Amino acid sequence: MKKIGLFLIAILMIAGSAMASEKMAYVEVQRVLETSEPGKTALGQLTKRFEDMREELDKERASLEEMREELQKQSLVLSQDAQQDLENQLRRKVGEFQEMFQAYQARMQQEEQTLSEPIIDLLFDIINDFGEENDYKIIFDAQSSGIIYASEALNITDQIIEKLNKEWADRN
Repeated sequence: MKKIGLFLIAILMIAGSAMASEKMAYVEVQRVLETSEPGKTALGQLTKRFEDMREELDKERASLEEMREELQKQSLVLSQDAQQDLENQLRRKVGEFQEMFQAYQARMQQEEQTLSEPIIDLLFDIINDFGEENDYKIIFDAQSSGIIYASEALNITDQIIEKLNKEWADRN
């Protein structure tokens, strides 16, 4: 029985030392998307596309605030029916504002996905190629992998950003 236990321990130690010699790395994918040239360009396009929406939402929000203030000012002088009508109008406008906000939010998420999809596809191709060229056995996404600690020496994010910027520039 002791021989089997020692044998299993020896196998685990050998497997562990073999795994330790394999090359591993991680990439901060979110940082790549935020700081690379294609990521910055996409964010700029997204911001520009939704500037008008933000202005419209700000106007509607100001209008709602004005309506609230007016209701508060006139609450003592209005009849109960008139006050009820104004409160109903305010509730209706708040509902419309919320619907508008949700529609804009959904549209913005769709636009973000549309703009980022080709960047992400290229990024993953670059990471795969980089891994094969440099004999990495595994490359993690730092954010979604659940990595709590990893040596900065394993971080290849800057190299990936450099390659992504170059390939994106070559394509455009």
